[in-house]
Amino acid sequence: MNIGATGKAGEDAALDMLLRNGFALVERNYQTRYGEIDLIVRNDKYLVFVEVKTRTKASWYRGYTAVTFSKKQKIIKTVLLYLKENRLHLQPRIDVIDIEGAWFVADEKEQFAVDKLHWYKNAITAHDYDGYI
Repeated sequence: MNIGATGKAGEDAALDMLLRNGFALVERNYQTRYGEIDLIVRNDKYLVFVEVKTRTKASWYRGYTAVTFSKKQKIIKTVLLYLKENRLHLQPRIDVIDIEGAWFVADEKEQFAVDKLHWYKNAITAHDYDGYI
């Protein structure tokens, strides 16, 4: 499977988990000139911006390590732009969901199975931001 298919499978798994935990999908793959937010979800208290990092078991490192300082700054700028354009009265939060899994074939169809899912709530904060829009 290619990287794009693995990423989409991870986003699907993350969204499924979030929905089971009482969140509703607001937007998927929100794009700006600064970058992209994989998932935007909400419940009655939070508006959560989710960065999903998916790796196969064969990967040498965890997906969370790909959320570098530079990536965090792009995410924060994208979130700030979203909040500026969409006035919602919910507490914003940025989470990272790190997924590890593997592809397999069942009924002649390739599928992605999640082995581990780590949900880092409030993983990116204002302390990670060092810039202006």
